[in-house]
Amino acid sequence: MFRFLFFSKATADLIADALEFVYTPWPDNSDKYALRSQLVDLIGDYVYFAPSHEVADIHSQSAPVYMYEFAHKSVKASLYSTADWMGVVHADNKPYDFGIPLLPGFSSEYDRADRNVSLFIMATYANFARSGDPSVSGVTWEKFNSSSRAYLRVDTNPKMAASFYPRRMAFWNDYHPKLMQLDFDTKKEIVRGAAVVSVASGTLFQFLLAIILVGF
Repeated sequence: MFRFLFFSKATADLIADALEFVYTPWPDNSDKYALRSQLVDLIGDYVYFAPSHEVADIHSQSAPVYMYEFAHKSVKASLYSTADWMGVVHADNKPYDFGIPLLPGFSSEYDRADRNVSLFIMATYANFARSGDPSVSGVTWEKFNSSSRAYLRVDTNPKMAASFYPRRMAFWNDYHPKLMQLDFDTKKEIVRGAAVVSVASGTLFQFLLAIILVGF
C-alpha cells in the first residue's frame, strides 16, 4: 500500500485511497496491463508532469511561458527502443534536441519523420533564442497561462493543445496538498445517552466536502 511514513496512518491511508481512485482504470479495474499503465502515469505525474505544470503556472504570472509535450515515438530508431506500451519515455527527446537524426553516422537509425521532428524542435529553440517566440512557420506556439494552459504537442504533425490531463494535474497540485493538511490526531468524544463516539475534529467533514467540491 502507498504509505507516507511521516504522516499519521489515517492520513496516509486516506491519500492512498485517493490515489487508488484517481488512477484505477475504470471500468476495467482488473486489467493488469491497464493497471500497469496507470501506475506509470501515477509516478510520471508525481515526479515530472505535475511539478512542471505547477512551475509553469507560477512563472506565467510574471513572464512568458511556452510548454510542450514531446509525443513522437520513432518506428525505426534503436538507440532508445522501448516496448510499445511505454509510449514516449523520459529523455526520448534528447537526440532530437541535438540533431542526432540528421548526422550521417546515425542516418540508418532514423527515418524521414524523425529528421523532420528534429529539424522542427531545433527551429523552435533557435527562434526562442533569437526573439523570445519559439513559433515556426505554420505553427504558432501559444503562451501557457493559468486560464488556457496551452501547450504544443510535438510529433510528426505538431499542433497546439490545451489542459494537459487536467484532472490528474488538479489532483496533485490542488487536491493532494489539501489531503496532506488533514489532521486526524485531535479527537473529541461525543456522549449521547449510553453511547460514546470518538471522532476526528472536523476532518471527516472537510474531506467529504472537498470530494464534493472537486466533483469526485
